[in-house]
Amino acid sequence: MITIIQSITIITQLNKVVVTKYKEDNKKLGYYDIPGRKIEERENPEQTAIREMKEETGLKVGNLKYKGNMIIEYPNRIFDFDVFVTNESEGETQEFEENTSEWIDIKELLQKEKILSNIIILDRFFIKGLIDDKYNFKMHIQVDEKENILDVKYKLKDNE
Repeated sequence: MITIIQSITIITQLNKVVVTKYKEDNKKLGYYDIPGRKIEERENPEQTAIREMKEETGLKVGNLKYKGNMIIEYPNRIFDFDVFVTNESEGETQEFEENTSEWIDIKELLQKEKILSNIIILDRFFIKGLIDDKYNFKMHIQVDEKENILDVKYKLKDNE
């Protein structure tokens, strides 16, 4: 099985979050996603999170806090994400060739039909690990090829 090491950034402000939405000519047409992707050579996870946010949304982010690790396991591959969170961003969300980006209410996002499995991290049950400075988390999500969640394991770690 192939493991792909990645990094993502979650920007939150007043119950809203920045997401990307895939456009035409993409097998995930219409799906919402959290910005971030593969760590490039000579990058650390935080540098990747900053670069990918700019490339996928047009936003410049700062003051990133490492919040934990999220593994998404598909039948034939594994994505291993370092997760960062911030509420500091500059600029406006933009549209790109492969995706659009936008601010969206978290509750509204969770009701969408086409969301990638990583969006579950924003569910009220899990969000404490993202917003409370006292905690980091470890999450393992098992999914099928259609993004249906089969199993979720979640653990909060006290930072103190």
